[in-house]
Amino acid sequence: MLPQDQLISELKELNDYLENRHRRGGTTGKRRQRAQQKGVFADLSKLSPGEIDSIFQGRPLVGVDGSLVNYGASYPYVLTFFRALAHTTGSGGISERIWEQEVFTPLLPKYQKKMDEHISRGQDAEEVLAHLRWEILATLEAKAAVQSLRAKPRLLVLDGGFARLKNHAPEIWSSLKSAALEQDALMVGVTEEIATCSLAQTFNLAGEADSPRVVGDREILFGLLEPGETYRLHEGGSGEKGRFYARFAKHPQVVAVDYLKAQENEVMTALSFLYTITPSSGRGIPLWLDVVDAEVRLTRGEAEAMLATCLDPAVAEVFLRPLRASREL
Repeated sequence: MLPQDQLISELKELNDYLENRHRRGGTTGKRRQRAQQKGVFADLSKLSPGEIDSIFQGRPLVGVDGSLVNYGASYPYVLTFFRALAHTTGSGGISERIWEQEVFTPLLPKYQKKMDEHISRGQDAEEVLAHLRWEILATLEAKAAVQSLRAKPRLLVLDGGFARLKNHAPEIWSSLKSAALEQDALMVGVTEEIATCSLAQTFNLAGEADSPRVVGDREILFGLLEPGETYRLHEGGSGEKGRFYARFAKHPQVVAVDYLKAQENEVMTALSFLYTITPSSGRGIPLWLDVVDAEVRLTRGEAEAMLATCLDPAVAEVFLRPLRASREL
C-alpha cells in the first residue's frame, strides 16, 4: 500500500458524499421555486457608453481593497504587513491612488498593550491576533475609502461586505457611510466568497430530513441565477443595509452585493454598471475591483524583500525568522 492510498480512498468517499449532497439539494428549477417564495429575481442590463456617461456625469469610480501578509514563527514573534488602496478613475485618463499601510507586531509595546487587554479577559493569543489583524485591515480600507470621497465619486465599490467594516472599524464606518450619503456617492460592497449560512434557515432547509447540519449560502446559490440576473430576499425591518445576490458572468458562482437602504432606488443602476464592466468569461468580479486587487496585493516575496532591506539579519534571525525556513531536504 502506497502512502497516499489512504488519502485517495478518503477523497473518493468525500466526492461521493458531496455529489449525493448536491443532488439532494434539488434541481435548479426546484431551488428557484423555493427562492421565489422568499424573494424576487430581477434582470440587469448592459449599459451603453452614453448611459454610463449619463449616470456618472463626469464623476469618478472608486474601487477599494486591502491585503495582508504574515511573517514569523509563533506569538509573539510574528509580523504582519497591511496595505489598503482606494483607486479612483479620473477625467482624461488620470487616476488617483490613495494608500494606507501599516506594520503590526506584538513585539512593539503599543500593540502588546492591546494584546494583553484581550488576553487578560481569557482570550487565546492566536484568536486575539486574528481579531486585531482584521481590525487593522478594516480600518485601513475604511480610511482609504473616506479619503477617496474627496474626489466626489459617483460610485464607490468596496471589496467585501459592509459588516466587516461596521464590526471591526465602527467609527470610521459611520463616517464613511455619512459622507457617502451626503455626497450622493453610491456605495456597494462586493463579496466574492459568500461565507454566510442564512439562506438555509430562510428557505427552511435545516429541518428537512437528511439535510446537512450546516448548509452554506454558497451551495444554495451556485447556478441559481442566470448571467445578468439578481436575487433579493423580501426584507423587513429598518436596518441600514440590504443585500442583493448577483451573477455578473457565465461562471455559475454568485456574488453578494451590499448596499445602503437609503440608496435603494439607485442600486439596480449600480448593479447594471457592475454587470457591464465584468468580463463575461471571468469569475464574475467587476473589472475595476480586479484591477485594484492586483495592485494592492502584497506577496510573501515583497514582504521578505522589505525585511531583508530594513532589518539587521541577526535581529530578524532572533525575533522573526521561523526555524522551518532553514530546513534542508
